[in-house]
Amino acid sequence: MTRSIGVVGAGIVGTNLARAFMSVGHHVVLGARDPLSDKAVAARNELGLDVVSLDHAAEGRDVVVLAVQYAAVTATVAALGDVGDAVLVDATNTVGEELPEGATSILDVIAETNPSATVVKGFNTIGAEAFVKPTIDSRALFLPIAGDQPGADLIAELATDIGFDALVVGDRTTARIVENAAELWIHLAFRTGLGRSFGFARLER
Repeated sequence: MTRSIGVVGAGIVGTNLARAFMSVGHHVVLGARDPLSDKAVAARNELGLDVVSLDHAAEGRDVVVLAVQYAAVTATVAALGDVGDAVLVDATNTVGEELPEGATSILDVIAETNPSATVVKGFNTIGAEAFVKPTIDSRALFLPIAGDQPGADLIAELATDIGFDALVVGDRTTARIVENAAELWIHLAFRTGLGRSFGFARLER
């Protein structure tokens, strides 16, 4: 089924996610704080999609993906306004930054900023390059998803559409587990010398 997806963020994560969703037939718009910024214009020209301001990024969407830096999460969610029935996906990581007191995950911060939204954690545990090439040696990379139902199942379906081995690991209270998986990937990629060209895979006996 074709979905209408708003991807918020014109960096490599946002543009590669947009490219991946478009490649399997979904309708994508890119949300940017400044639609006329160099990054936003470059993304529009490269991908051939509409770039809209944040207050229009969620209009009529089935899914809205946050692909921004953690420091911008609260302001970005506030700028989106009412996302309606859209599933709000958090693809961000803290990368050494502290969560507010009482929050166990970034998803908690987002849910507090927009309490009426269906929130899901996903697309944060792998390098941005994997969104356009989600396999290694023909094996699909594993992508954990956590969040509210039925939103979590929808996001797992979208991740599977673009080639991942996606699995819902639990409700929004398990978002911290997914964020921990991202921290492990970041540690291995940048602190142990593995680099960005690896990922996790699920093996079963």
